Amino acid sequence: KAIADWQLGDLESAMIHACNALEGTAKKAYPELSKQSNLQFTTLVRNNYSILGPMAIPGLDLEKTRYDVKLDKPKAPGGKPDSADIIYGVHRCCHNHGQDLPDGYELIPGLNGCQIDFVTGKVRLSEKVIFGLLAIVVFSPVNAHQKTNYGCFLKFNDHEFPINDW
Repeated sequence: KAIADWQLGDLESAMIHACNALEGTAKKAYPELSKQSNLQFTTLVRNNYSILGPMAIPGLDLEKTRYDVKLDKPKAPGGKPDSADIIYGVHRCCHNHGQDLPDGYELIPGLNGCQIDFVTGKVRLSEKVIFGLLAIVVFSPVNAHQKTNYGCFLKFNDHEFPINDW
């Protein structure tokens, strides 16, 4: 559904579905954190920065980068939010609670490059984040049994990764 919505140009809906898929995966991957969906989600993202980085935010050290933005309950070490906190606290929470994204946090369309804009305490991520989150979900061992009927694939550089193969 995230890929279909992205193809229609509906980035916000695509992001909702990508976040929901990641949240479902996080619940399976970290059942011991069942009372802390925020921690499940952000832990799965952080543990897969090696996927998210190249797929969605190339050139940025996601392990070390912290943002000087106001965000409720960031989980990153040091108290300032990281990319996992931004994705969860802004995109996942706003969408799942029926709220509009705060100004300055919109996804940037265009897959020919990835940008992060730091504008007065705001972080705008590329729409590639949708595919980075989907890659975490698809490559997660807890989802190995799931299949799709649509023949979808993820693409990284010139490599195609058919979802059903993973």
